[in-house]
Amino acid sequence: MQAAEKSLSDLKALPNTSEAQLAADFLKPFALACGTKNPKVAASGVTGYDVQLKVLQALPSLWQNYAESLKGKLLVFAFQVCFTLHGSKTAVVSNTAAASLQQLLAFAFENVAAEDGLPSSNKTQVTISTQEGPIAVHQAASDAYYLLNDICLLTEGSRPQTLHDARLTPEFGLELLESLLTVHIDTVAKHPQFVHVVRTRLMPFLIKVLSEKSSYNVTVPETEMAMSLLNHLLDPSSSVTWKRVLCLELWRDIHDDPTLIRNVYTHFDQVKENKSLLGDHLSSLVRLAAEKPAVIGLGQQSSGFELDHSISAEQLAVEAGGLSGAISLPADEMNLNKQGINAKWSSVRTSCIDQVDKMEPPVLPATYLYSLVLTIINRFSDGLAKFLLPFTLQPDEKPKRKQKSVLKQQNQDIISSADHHKDLTKESTTAQYSNASNSSGKKTPVNPLRLKDHEEFEQIRISALIVEHCWPALLATSSTFLNASLDSEYYHALIRSIQRFAQVAGVLDLQTPRDALLTTLAKHAMPSATIGSIKTPGTGSFTNQQINDVPDGDATKHGEKRDRESHFNLDMTSRNLLCLRALLNLGTALGPVLHHSWAIVFHCLHQVDVAVIASHQRLNTQAAFDRSDESETHEIDDLRAEKSAVEVAVSRLFDSTSNLSDEAFVQTFGCLRSLVYSVSGVPMDHVSDREFPDQVQLSPNVTRPRHIRLASISNGAMSEVSSSKEIITVLDRTTQLAQFNTARFCQPSSGDSGWAMLSQLLIDHLCSSALLAEVRISAARDLDGMINRITSSVRDIVSPTETIRQCLDALSSAVSYLWKSEESKGGLSCSLEIHSIALESLLSILERCGDTLQFSWDLVFSIINSAFQSPDLPVADGVQSHFEAAASASRSSKLARSAFSSLHLICSDFLGALPYRYFSMLLDTLHCFSSQSEDFNTALTSVALFRNVADFLQQGDEPASRLLVDEDVLRCTVEGDLVNLIGAQADDISKSVLWMCLVLHLAHLSTDTRVEARNSALHTLFGIFDTCADRLDAVGWAMCFRLVFSQLLSAMVHPKTQAGGELRNWDDTSIILVRSISITFNQSLATMSEHQSLASVWDELLARFAVLLKRYSLGLSRAIFSGLADNLAEIERTPGTKTVSLDAAWALWVDNIPTSGALQKSTDNNGALTAYIRYIRQLHQMLPLGFDTNQAGGLMEKLKTCIIESTPVAYGSDVDEMTEMQSIVLATITLVPISTEEVLTQLVKIISSFVSLPFQADHNNTQKSKTYIALSKAAMGLLDNLANQQSLSDHASTSQLLGLMIRELEVPIRHKYKRQREGKGESTWKKATLTLLSILDAEILGKCTGDGKDKQSMWEAIVSIGDAIMAADTDSCDLSSAIHADQAFDIESFSHLQKVIIPILGSPSIPDKIRRRYIASIFQHSIVHEPHPDDLARPDQELLDGLRSHHVGRVQDLPPTRRSKMAYVLVDHLFDLAAVHDGSVQRVRLAQVAAPYLILRVGLVLKAYVYDQPLRGLMPQPLSQKMEMHYVLEKLMELDSEPKAIPETSGVQSEYKKHLFLLFGLVTRAMRAARRDEEMRDKLMKVLDVMGMDFGF
Repeated sequence: MQAAEKSLSDLKALPNTSEAQLAADFLKPFALACGTKNPKVAASGVTGYDVQLKVLQALPSLWQNYAESLKGKLLVFAFQVCFTLHGSKTAVVSNTAAASLQQLLAFAFENVAAEDGLPSSNKTQVTISTQEGPIAVHQAASDAYYLLNDICLLTEGSRPQTLHDARLTPEFGLELLESLLTVHIDTVAKHPQFVHVVRTRLMPFLIKVLSEKSSYNVTVPETEMAMSLLNHLLDPSSSVTWKRVLCLELWRDIHDDPTLIRNVYTHFDQVKENKSLLGDHLSSLVRLAAEKPAVIGLGQQSSGFELDHSISAEQLAVEAGGLSGAISLPADEMNLNKQGINAKWSSVRTSCIDQVDKMEPPVLPATYLYSLVLTIINRFSDGLAKFLLPFTLQPDEKPKRKQKSVLKQQNQDIISSADHHKDLTKESTTAQYSNASNSSGKKTPVNPLRLKDHEEFEQIRISALIVEHCWPALLATSSTFLNASLDSEYYHALIRSIQRFAQVAGVLDLQTPRDALLTTLAKHAMPSATIGSIKTPGTGSFTNQQINDVPDGDATKHGEKRDRESHFNLDMTSRNLLCLRALLNLGTALGPVLHHSWAIVFHCLHQVDVAVIASHQRLNTQAAFDRSDESETHEIDDLRAEKSAVEVAVSRLFDSTSNLSDEAFVQTFGCLRSLVYSVSGVPMDHVSDREFPDQVQLSPNVTRPRHIRLASISNGAMSEVSSSKEIITVLDRTTQLAQFNTARFCQPSSGDSGWAMLSQLLIDHLCSSALLAEVRISAARDLDGMINRITSSVRDIVSPTETIRQCLDALSSAVSYLWKSEESKGGLSCSLEIHSIALESLLSILERCGDTLQFSWDLVFSIINSAFQSPDLPVADGVQSHFEAAASASRSSKLARSAFSSLHLICSDFLGALPYRYFSMLLDTLHCFSSQSEDFNTALTSVALFRNVADFLQQGDEPASRLLVDEDVLRCTVEGDLVNLIGAQADDISKSVLWMCLVLHLAHLSTDTRVEARNSALHTLFGIFDTCADRLDAVGWAMCFRLVFSQLLSAMVHPKTQAGGELRNWDDTSIILVRSISITFNQSLATMSEHQSLASVWDELLARFAVLLKRYSLGLSRAIFSGLADNLAEIERTPGTKTVSLDAAWALWVDNIPTSGALQKSTDNNGALTAYIRYIRQLHQMLPLGFDTNQAGGLMEKLKTCIIESTPVAYGSDVDEMTEMQSIVLATITLVPISTEEVLTQLVKIISSFVSLPFQADHNNTQKSKTYIALSKAAMGLLDNLANQQSLSDHASTSQLLGLMIRELEVPIRHKYKRQREGKGESTWKKATLTLLSILDAEILGKCTGDGKDKQSMWEAIVSIGDAIMAADTDSCDLSSAIHADQAFDIESFSHLQKVIIPILGSPSIPDKIRRRYIASIFQHSIVHEPHPDDLARPDQELLDGLRSHHVGRVQDLPPTRRSKMAYVLVDHLFDLAAVHDGSVQRVRLAQVAAPYLILRVGLVLKAYVYDQPLRGLMPQPLSQKMEMHYVLEKLMELDSEPKAIPETSGVQSEYKKHLFLLFGLVTRAMRAARRDEEMRDKLMKVLDVMGMDFGF
């Protein structure tokens, strides 16, 4: 007692006394006093609550400053004080003591943790006894062990072992134990003695309490502590793995009962004073899921693996579960530590909680713990769904169908892995883009929270609170496993859990958890590189770290490593698609209540599409899956199947929107529309911001997001092209959604059906100048597709006019705004492509609904004319037609073709449906297309369509006179009158006016600057006249000639373009016009013959043609002359037309031959020349007296010019046969009558000139060159016939005519071997030789008349042609046989010729120079061997002076001439000319000329022997030279020369051998040279003998 009082006095003096002064046994007196049963003594230990409080306040200082001393019994004393004071009736003392107890207990276990960190040498070991045996521990651990054991004993009401006399209520005891295990679970789990206490003391007590019928205030805390302990044991530092597994298996079984879960939440989580057991449980799952990221294969996204199918499921389960008696591999060989969660190594056959007969814990897979977490999540979500979803049915649905409908709705989620591929195949084949789907009749699900009168409403409310408060933990846990390595079954179950939980949140209208779960699915539906923050305005942002609430640690590092390795891998996996499919199915199920949360679904779908684009993945091609590995093959199959399933899910999602109300659909479409504008960056104007409907608010802190946006792929990773593809993708999805609502757009609606929003969106994007071309074009195609779908379905409604006009209005707005936008990135080509798409859409409308347009044709023509830059858009009323469009250039050829397709369809199929009031618009539009220059094909076809319109206008029962030209039209003198007439008639316009308007349109188009357009217009115009020729009278024809034909000819005379190439094109047009006018003139001639203006029309045509001929166009000349020839023939056949003047026709022919120098030399003019000749032949037939002399001469000269100037015939030859031109010319020449000498002379001159044509020019030896060979032969025949038919000797100019003929015949003979190309039959020179011999005879030559000049010229020609016969350029001929045959022919011809000319050649009337030329030719061609140049006289010497020259001899062999026979014949002829004959003057003159040449000829042979033979030595003379010498010597001896031919020589008595005297010297010298040549010497001796005998020796 005294000790207590002393300590009390020390305690009171504590503020004035340092803590160091206090003795270590300060607490002992208080403990002793409190421990006695004497009230007085005990009161001294606890006197006054102020003192009690100071005692409690002093305790913290003690264990802070004297921690090393406060142990053992002293620590027990401190606890005893606290326990004693805790029993105080004073509340403040009791509560302070309770707090001190908790602090003191925490201090004891902190000492244990600190002691564990000290070295073993500094620790004091103590041995404690347990039921499992003695355990050696250190001091602090021993103190904590006894304290924990006594607290457990006190809690269960037993006597403590160290804390004697301590008292403790069970409630406070459990609270102490809970705080201890919560804070120091790691220390407890680390020491076996602590675990022994918990197992042997605490757990049996808890089981006992729970099994007994304890009071609520006892049971709840005990249950709370037990379940808290279960949650606490899940911490890896608190217990071993098998204990954690047991806790999770227990929770798994708890989750099997959804009612139990709701009760747990009701009694614990919902009560503020109690702990949140369910929330803590789910939070522990969050921490557990992320504690070992490497074990579960945590990465940026989930990955799967392929199972080894060689191991059966039974064997797998046996090995995993460690079944007793089973033969299994060791743990390390069973792959129990493999990463990832897989049914192969992550499950056991028998749960640990069921293996009560085992003494040791089983060997568990490393990932079994995590598979239990996944199972708990799945059962938790499934329990909520099974309870709440049946309440979402509409009240009018039958109860029997309730469960079935709910299950169907629930099963609209992820398909089980077992039936995965089979179900996907079935779904993909049954899903169609139609409005009749399995979701028809679907109604908005009922929010269970609105069922306040329902008997289960309280449970519904509790379930909603569970969802609202537990979704973050469930989401965090699920997010962790979504990035782990799971097999297909576990991953499907996880996605199914998220989907069900999101569906429950959705039907409860809990937007925050619903949107968070939708966002999570959205994030994992995208590749890991694309996942970013998912922002929700109004509620912040949901990120992985905020939701998971896990430390960075290994998971973060592992994720960063995977991120670096992936290099922003954007490849989609089947699991990404699985998440997307779950999200889409949620959209299908929650569609009516999603409201603006549709943005999450649409944005995710869009981002997945973009990811596929960014990775360049082509899931539909085999090349993308061309792998050989079996595991990759399974992955590929999964990917394909998931892609098909996603497309089915998308179709089902969009199809479900067709059953929404217009208001709901507009809101849904508005979300997608906002996404489109957000992605594209196009400004969105007049976007309605609809509010959410009234919703149930569970908690005031839950806000409603107005708009939800998922972050897209970063701009750094997306190029401009990829961004464009992103926009295209979202536009395509928008169109896909609209396609499923086609029926909504077709039906007339009083409100907004969404068509205005859709059309405006597409128009905004196709007209936006900020977008790339491919985006704008895609928007245009989407608009086109929607219009096509609407117009395809419009026939099913009663009144389609309004719907069709809406489509036309959209197209009109698109093409109208398109060209008003600024210069775009796509440039002109983009706008043109978009415009083309719009025009193609118009074509589709016409094809489907063209017969129902009624009065909407103005829009049709407006859209068609939009293809032009500045079109005159036709108006229904008061349109003023024009015949010459102003600026009607199209924007491009492609655009013109697209617009023209619709115009072509109208002209082909819908003219009957087109009112007459629109025909003027049609003609104007046709004129625009015909005059545009960007697309020639379109222009040509447009011109041809005028024929269709004309044929349509010609139909009907109206009289022919009114059909084409009625009285109103006849009064029109100019085009302006017709224009005014169209405006006056307006709606009641007549066919006659329209027909004449059409004709004038074509007339103006016929003067277009483009050759194809105007030519086509001309063909069409005259084709129309051809079909209606019998429906025009003379007055009508006259008007057409006045308004149409005359104007056209005037335009051709002065074309709009004068450039060279363009002028030739105008020539082509003029040709068509001339031919057409000629044909039309012939057609109208019978009608116009009775008209008085026929003569003037004819003269006008000739005058116009004459002007056109001055253009010097071959084609035009051909057309004019050919057409006029036909006209002349028709005039000749038609009676009543003889008054037509022919003089102008002759003048036109003479002055305009189509071979002028100004014509194109490289162009084939044969056609023009043929027409030119045909025209004159026709004119010749119509002339009664034929041609006079002047006309005949001019005719033949023009005809010769035609032959010379004609171009070679392509792919033909005039070697064997004459060309058509040559034949026509010769035939025309033969028609000329020989009426005078002048005509004959001109005729012979023309024909003779044809003979030498092949040799007058240098013609190329090609197939296209002209040879004139056949013409030359034919001309020779004409000359022969002319000479035989006409008695040339009777004409005064016979010599002149023969000279002309012979001179021209000489040319081919002279070139016998110089022209290699010859035709079949006789060669040209042979034909000329035969013709010459046929013409010449002695009688004609003897009777030749004329002056001496003509006669001399004739004989010069004869001598020259004789020389040509004797001569031949044998070097130009390679065939020896041909030379020999030709030599024989020439010998015969020469023999014939000399027989004719020799008797006359010596006539005195013939000059000696002609005879000398003749003899010289004979001498020249008689040479067999080429003489030495010095042996021939020079020009300044006498003929025989060369024989006197001296030179060196030659030893080389001299080849004889190739025509040796001809040479010897000429030698004979030379000897014959020098020989004595009848002594007539003619023969003497010839002999006098021939004798010197004979002496020279023989002398050359002798002199060559004299000079050459000595040099040969013993070599014999060449044979040819020897034969020549023998022949000459023999002829020399035989010759009796004309005595008067050789001058007299003194001393020479011989009369006929004077020639030997002249050769005596050479003969004697030859004798000396032949001293070794006995044969030659003998021959020479004979010559000398003859000479001696003749001279008298």
